[in-house]
Amino acid sequence: MSRPVSWLSRVHEIRRTVAGSTRSHYDRRDFECLFELQPRAAQKLLGSFPTVQIGTSLLVDREILSLFLERIRDTDDVVGLLRELKREKAPELRRKALSLVRRDAEPASLASLPSSISLSRGKLEVRFRTVEHLAESLYALARVLESEGDAFVLAFDPEARINDEECDGEIPKMFSELEALEAYRAGGRRHA
Repeated sequence: MSRPVSWLSRVHEIRRTVAGSTRSHYDRRDFECLFELQPRAAQKLLGSFPTVQIGTSLLVDREILSLFLERIRDTDDVVGLLRELKREKAPELRRKALSLVRRDAEPASLASLPSSISLSRGKLEVRFRTVEHLAESLYALARVLESEGDAFVLAFDPEARINDEECDGEIPKMFSELEALEAYRAGGRRHA
């Protein structure tokens, strides 16, 4: 008699998590968390899937995992489906992963910056207790730059204000030059 599938009662929750994920691939540790399995059981389940090797890690594409979870949802014989998958030798995929997103991360915003970061136009100050705390703060700043780069430039780039002021002065200057040119042309026509 085979063991019961411990995560079967949570298959709908697992499907929702995978469907709502921004990550592109899952490794053994991800399987441990997602399916609430011990390392060996997670490795065995991972071995049922076609994988891509990145470094020393075997990864399962999110789409493949999603299709598997749909098959589990649609079958009446989960144990039979799992046996069938074990009998089929899961190949290592030959194609390379074109993009790799290993973690789910919500887009960061300027409002989400930690209080340890103080920003003003042209100035950044980071207060930290440990190097790890510094790294976390800088990572948060990098995520903001990635997701809200344009807003960040408008708010904190010292050149942005200078260029705005220069443009503000350029428009009236341009109109006065146009008026002078029109007056010159109008005066030149009269003399000709």
